Amino acid sequence: MKIVIGSVVKGFALKSAVKQWLEKAGHTVMDVGCPDTTVFVKFPSIAERAARVLQQGGADLGVLCCGSGTGMALAAGKFAGICAVSAETPLAAEFGRRVNDANIVCMGESLVAPDVGCRIVQTFLETKFQDAPAIPEKIRNFWKEARDEISAKGVAATDRAMETLP
Repeated sequence: MKIVIGSVVKGFALKSAVKQWLEKAGHTVMDVGCPDTTVFVKFPSIAERAARVLQQGGADLGVLCCGSGTGMALAAGKFAGICAVSAETPLAAEFGRRVNDANIVCMGESLVAPDVGCRIVQTFLETKFQDAPAIPEKIRNFWKEARDEISAKGVAATDRAMETLP
Protein backbone atom coordinates (compact mmCIF):
# COMPACT_ATOMS: atom_id res chain seq x y z
CA MET A 1 0.00 0.00 0.00
CA LYS A 2 1.17 3.58 -0.64
CA ILE A 3 1.15 5.75 2.46
CA VAL A 4 1.79 9.50 2.69
CA ILE A 5 3.26 10.50 6.04
CA GLY A 6 4.20 13.80 7.64
CA SER A 7 4.87 15.54 10.91
CA VAL A 8 6.02 18.69 12.58
CA VAL A 9 8.86 18.80 15.08
CA LYS A 10 6.57 17.71 17.94
CA GLY A 11 5.59 14.51 16.17
CA PHE A 12 8.84 13.72 14.39
CA ALA A 13 9.86 10.86 16.72
CA LEU A 14 6.43 9.24 16.40
CA LYS A 15 6.46 9.70 12.61
CA SER A 16 9.93 8.17 12.41
CA ALA A 17 8.87 5.07 14.35
CA VAL A 18 5.72 4.63 12.26
CA LYS A 19 7.61 5.22 9.00
CA GLN A 20 10.16 2.56 9.93
CA TRP A 21 7.36 0.11 10.82
CA LEU A 22 5.52 0.84 7.54
CA GLU A 23 8.63 0.28 5.44
CA LYS A 24 9.47 -2.92 7.30
CA ALA A 25 5.89 -4.12 6.64
CA GLY A 26 6.46 -3.60 2.90
CA HIS A 27 4.50 -0.39 2.34
CA THR A 28 5.68 2.40 0.05
CA VAL A 29 6.04 5.57 2.13
CA MET A 30 6.06 9.15 0.83
CA ASP A 31 7.32 11.57 3.51
CA VAL A 32 6.08 15.15 3.00
CA GLY A 33 8.06 16.57 5.94
CA CYS A 34 9.38 17.71 8.24
CA PRO A 35 12.85 16.32 7.53
CA ASP A 36 14.29 16.74 11.04
CA THR A 37 13.80 18.57 14.33
CA THR A 38 16.07 21.55 13.69
CA VAL A 39 13.43 23.94 12.28
CA PHE A 40 9.89 24.61 13.52
CA VAL A 41 7.49 23.69 10.68
CA LYS A 42 3.88 24.91 10.65
CA PHE A 43 1.42 22.01 10.77
CA PRO A 44 -1.08 23.38 8.21
CA SER A 45 1.59 23.25 5.50
CA ILE A 46 2.39 19.59 6.22
CA ALA A 47 -1.32 18.69 6.33
CA GLU A 48 -1.94 20.36 2.96
CA ARG A 49 1.04 18.61 1.39
CA ALA A 50 -0.35 15.23 2.51
CA ALA A 51 -3.87 16.14 1.34
CA ARG A 52 -2.54 17.01 -2.10
CA VAL A 53 -0.82 13.63 -2.43
CA LEU A 54 -4.10 11.86 -1.57
CA GLN A 55 -6.19 14.10 -3.84
CA GLN A 56 -3.88 13.35 -6.75
CA GLY A 57 -3.93 9.59 -6.12
CA GLY A 58 -0.28 9.38 -5.07
CA ALA A 59 -1.14 7.43 -1.92
CA ASP A 60 -3.92 5.21 -0.61
CA LEU A 61 -3.96 6.53 2.97
CA GLY A 62 -2.13 9.04 5.15
CA VAL A 63 -0.56 9.37 8.59
CA LEU A 64 0.13 12.75 10.21
CA CYS A 65 1.80 13.40 13.57
CA CYS A 66 1.97 16.50 15.73
CA GLY A 67 1.77 17.17 19.47
CA SER A 68 -1.85 16.10 19.99
CA GLY A 69 -3.06 14.90 16.57
CA THR A 70 -5.88 17.43 16.70
CA GLY A 71 -4.21 20.26 14.78
CA MET A 72 -3.22 17.98 11.92
CA ALA A 73 -6.72 16.47 11.74
CA LEU A 74 -8.34 19.90 11.59
CA ALA A 75 -5.86 21.23 9.02
CA ALA A 76 -6.08 18.18 6.71
CA GLY A 77 -9.85 17.78 6.99
CA LYS A 78 -10.59 21.09 5.27
CA PHE A 79 -9.60 19.70 1.86
CA ALA A 80 -12.01 18.03 -0.56
CA GLY A 81 -11.95 14.25 -0.40
CA ILE A 82 -10.09 14.19 2.91
CA CYS A 83 -11.48 12.74 6.10
CA ALA A 84 -8.85 13.02 8.83
CA VAL A 85 -9.36 11.59 12.31
CA SER A 86 -7.29 11.94 15.42
CA ALA A 87 -6.73 8.60 17.18
CA GLU A 88 -5.12 7.75 20.50
CA THR A 89 -6.06 4.06 20.40
CA PRO A 90 -6.34 1.33 17.79
CA LEU A 91 -10.10 1.23 18.42
CA ALA A 92 -10.45 4.93 17.57
CA ALA A 93 -8.54 4.32 14.31
CA GLU A 94 -10.75 1.31 13.55
CA PHE A 95 -13.94 3.34 14.02
CA GLY A 96 -12.51 6.17 11.93
CA ARG A 97 -12.05 3.79 8.99
CA ARG A 98 -15.08 1.51 9.47
CA VAL A 99 -17.67 4.23 10.18
CA ASN A 100 -16.23 7.42 8.65
CA ASP A 101 -14.03 6.05 5.84
CA ALA A 102 -11.20 8.27 7.08
CA ASN A 103 -8.21 8.38 4.77
CA ILE A 104 -5.79 10.11 7.17
CA VAL A 105 -5.09 9.09 10.75
CA CYS A 106 -3.53 11.78 12.95
CA MET A 107 -1.69 11.07 16.18
CA GLY A 108 -0.10 13.13 18.91
CA GLU A 109 3.41 12.43 20.11
CA SER A 110 2.43 13.80 23.53
CA LEU A 111 -0.36 11.23 23.79
CA VAL A 112 0.75 8.16 21.82
CA ALA A 113 3.84 6.04 22.45
CA PRO A 114 5.66 4.83 19.30
CA ASP A 115 4.64 1.17 19.75
CA VAL A 116 1.00 2.17 20.22
CA GLY A 117 1.28 4.47 17.19
CA CYS A 118 2.40 1.53 15.07
CA ARG A 119 -0.58 -0.53 16.29
CA ILE A 120 -2.92 2.39 15.56
CA VAL A 121 -1.59 2.65 12.01
CA GLN A 122 -1.73 -1.11 11.49
CA THR A 123 -5.39 -1.14 12.56
CA PHE A 124 -6.13 1.88 10.37
CA LEU A 125 -4.63 0.17 7.31
CA GLU A 126 -6.32 -3.18 7.94
CA THR A 127 -9.84 -1.84 8.57
CA LYS A 128 -12.26 -1.43 5.68
CA PHE A 129 -15.14 1.03 5.41
CA GLN A 130 -18.47 -0.52 6.42
CA ASP A 131 -16.96 -3.89 7.30
CA ALA A 132 -19.70 -4.39 9.88
CA PRO A 133 -22.21 -6.97 8.64
CA ALA A 134 -24.06 -7.02 11.97
CA ILE A 135 -24.91 -3.32 11.64
CA PRO A 136 -28.31 -2.75 9.96
CA GLU A 137 -28.16 -1.71 6.31
CA LYS A 138 -29.98 1.57 6.99
CA ILE A 139 -27.19 2.55 9.42
CA ARG A 140 -24.48 1.59 6.92
CA ASN A 141 -26.33 3.62 4.25
CA PHE A 142 -26.26 6.59 6.61
CA TRP A 143 -22.49 6.12 7.08
CA LYS A 144 -22.06 6.22 3.30
CA GLU A 145 -24.26 9.32 2.99
CA ALA A 146 -22.31 11.10 5.74
CA ARG A 147 -18.99 10.10 4.14
CA ASP A 148 -20.09 11.45 0.77
CA GLU A 149 -21.27 14.74 2.30
CA ILE A 150 -18.01 15.24 4.19
CA SER A 151 -15.83 14.38 1.17
CA ALA A 152 -17.71 16.76 -1.13
CA LYS A 153 -16.82 19.78 0.98
CA GLY A 154 -13.53 21.62 0.90
CA VAL A 155 -11.00 22.84 -1.60
CA ALA A 156 -8.21 21.40 -3.67
CA ALA A 157 -4.87 21.32 -1.90
CA THR A 158 -2.09 23.33 -3.49
CA ASP A 159 1.56 22.57 -4.06
CA ARG A 160 2.41 24.19 -0.73
CA ALA A 161 5.94 24.61 0.51
CA MET A 162 6.87 23.60 4.03
CA GLU A 163 6.35 26.73 6.07
CA THR A 164 8.66 27.49 8.96
CA LEU A 165 8.99 30.22 11.54
CA PRO A 166 11.54 32.89 10.56
